[in-house]
Amino acid sequence: MIRFDANDFKDRETFYKLLNEKCIFDYYVENLDALYDELVVKDNEIEIINFHMIFENLGEYGQRVIQVFVDSVKDYDSKVSLIN
Repeated sequence: MIRFDANDFKDRETFYKLLNEKCIFDYYVENLDALYDELVVKDNEIEIINFHMIFENLGEYGQRVIQVFVDSVKDYDSKVSLIN
């Protein structure tokens, strides 16, 4: 299980840096399309605590980030847990 605290996602660059450091991706992910692609093909089990901080720290982009996580679970049963 790979755990993240959304408090650490201070901005877009940090968000992607932390994801790439901990997750096993085929290539460096730096946009939402690439994130979705990697979430649906890789077997990373991801848990994000304080996920509501994604909205606060990343604003409108955070809404899109959450949608990518939700879509990957809905479409391909990816293992992503969002915990308050």
